[in-house]
Amino acid sequence: MNQSLWISVALIGLAFASCKKSNNPPPPPSVNYQLKATNSSYTFAKNTTTANIVWTSAIAYPDVVKFVAKQNNLTVSFTSTNKDAIDLLAPVPISFGTFVLPTGTYDGISLKIDLGKTGTVPVLQLGGSFTSGIVTCPVALVVTNSIELTTDQENVTISNDSTYTAVTTIDLSSLTSGITATMLLNAQLSGGTIVISADSNHDLYDIVLDHLQHENHHTEFEHHHHDH
Repeated sequence: MNQSLWISVALIGLAFASCKKSNNPPPPPSVNYQLKATNSSYTFAKNTTTANIVWTSAIAYPDVVKFVAKQNNLTVSFTSTNKDAIDLLAPVPISFGTFVLPTGTYDGISLKIDLGKTGTVPVLQLGGSFTSGIVTCPVALVVTNSIELTTDQENVTISNDSTYTAVTTIDLSSLTSGITATMLLNAQLSGGTIVISADSNHDLYDIVLDHLQHENHHTEFEHHHHDH
């Protein structure tokens, strides 16, 4: 084969490979979850001194994620599991619980994340500090009750050329709403730390637990279009 003929054949092969690659079907549409914290500091109601609480660490343990909705008047449900700890304050939120959805429009969507206890590991742990005037004290929240975080969406259309991320946020400032600076100043200390748990400062724990279970958490559906 002469050189010019060989070059022509090679160019045709490259063009065919390029064309074939561009015609590959896109991956099926998928949804994954992210869980992150917002408003990591909270300033208590004005009194004689300035008081606030600042959370510097937040770890959650979501074990089951659920997508429940209606499509063509039929209820559909998709479930995925997760065994990894999630850093709620990570600069880049961690995705988990990915599953594939058939294309179409989904109405009356309910997104659920179950925080479940695994052995002796709590479902949610927060660490930070409480400051009132010149007094600063470490504070820790340890949640051991199973929690279901539920949010609702009106409708989402799933197309075949995209992936989606359902980002659920936990407003940390709302968790201590109803707790006063005086309550924290009078709280029981464990090794110099205000521990809020089922076994320590139970009255404060009940307030936080009520917010976690009944707060209207927010979920944002993010759409990621595939490039062809």
